[in-house]
Amino acid sequence: MTLDGPSWAIAALADEPAPLIAAFVRHHLAIGAREVHIFLDRPNPEAEALLHGLEGCILTRCDQAYWEKVNQGRRPGRHLGRQKFNATRAYRTTGCDWLLHCDVDEFISDGPTLSALLAREHVADGIVLGNLERVHRASEPGIHIFEGAFRGPVGFTETDAKALFGRFATFLNFGLTGHRVGKTIVRTGRDWTMGIHTPNGPDPSKLVKSDSRLLLHFDGLTELHYALKLLRKAFENYAGPKRKIGQERSAQFRFVRDHANDPNALLQLARGVQSLTEHQATILGILGVLYEVPFVPEACADLDLSPATFDTMLRVREAALIAKAGLEL
Repeated sequence: MTLDGPSWAIAALADEPAPLIAAFVRHHLAIGAREVHIFLDRPNPEAEALLHGLEGCILTRCDQAYWEKVNQGRRPGRHLGRQKFNATRAYRTTGCDWLLHCDVDEFISDGPTLSALLAREHVADGIVLGNLERVHRASEPGIHIFEGAFRGPVGFTETDAKALFGRFATFLNFGLTGHRVGKTIVRTGRDWTMGIHTPNGPDPSKLVKSDSRLLLHFDGLTELHYALKLLRKAFENYAGPKRKIGQERSAQFRFVRDHANDPNALLQLARGVQSLTEHQATILGILGVLYEVPFVPEACADLDLSPATFDTMLRVREAALIAKAGLEL
C-alpha cells in the first residue's frame, strides 16, 4: 500500500472501435487508476492515436512480434486464453498494489468508493466486485453509447420470467443477458494467475465478495454491437475443449447461428433482451434491481460516442464477419 492509499490498475484485451477503448482508458485514469494496461488483439491505429502520450496508459500491440517475445511465438487460439495470458503478465509487472482484469465494455462507476474498499479490505488477497448490466428504456432514442439505466440480477422463477419477458425469457439468466458474478480485483505480489472472473491461486478463501456493485457491464454498446458480439462467439472455432457457458448464453448463440442471415431477427433479439418496456421497468423497480442513475465516462467530452458513429466503425472493423454471416447491415 502506498502512503496515499492503495494504488490500483486495470488490464484489458481490446478488440473494439477506438472511441470505446479510449473512453475505457480515460475514464479509469480520471477516477483514480494509476495504470491502465491495454492489449490490442489486432491492429487499431485509431485507438493508438487517441491514446498516444496519455500518462498511465500502457499500450501493447499483440502482433506476432509480441508473441515471439513473450510466448515463443504461440498466440493462444482462444480469445479467453489471450485475455488470461496478458492479464497475468500485467499482474506480474505492474507497480500497483491491486489489479483488476475486465473487458473494455465494463466500467468502474465510482473510483473513490473502490479506493476506500481496497483500503478497508486489508486482509483480502482479492475482492469480487459485483456488476450491474446496462439496459435501455424503450422510450429512449440513444444520444451516446453509454445511455440507459442499469439492472441487477434477480432470481425469477421460470413462470415469473416468462410472464415478464415473454419469449425472450429463455435468453436471460437471472434477468441478465451476460454474467452476474462480477470481476475480481486482486492484490499484487501473490502467487495468482489471472482468470476471467476470478484468479487462480493457492488460497481462494482469501477472496472476499463486495456488496457494492461497482462494475457496470455494457453487454453490447449498441444493438449492432450486441448482435456482432454474439455472431463472433457463435462462429468461433479453435482447437481444444469448448468453453462451458450457461444455457441462456447458449440460447443466444444458437439463435444467432440460426438467423445469421436475417438482420431483422438479430436486432429484434437485441431489443427484446436489452430494452425494457414501461411495465418491465416498473416491476424491476419494485423489486429494487433497476438503477436509473445515468453514466457518462469521465474525461471523454471530446470523443464522438454517438451510436451512429460507433456502428459505422463497427461495420468497417467487422466487415469480414458480416460478410461471412451473409448479413446486410
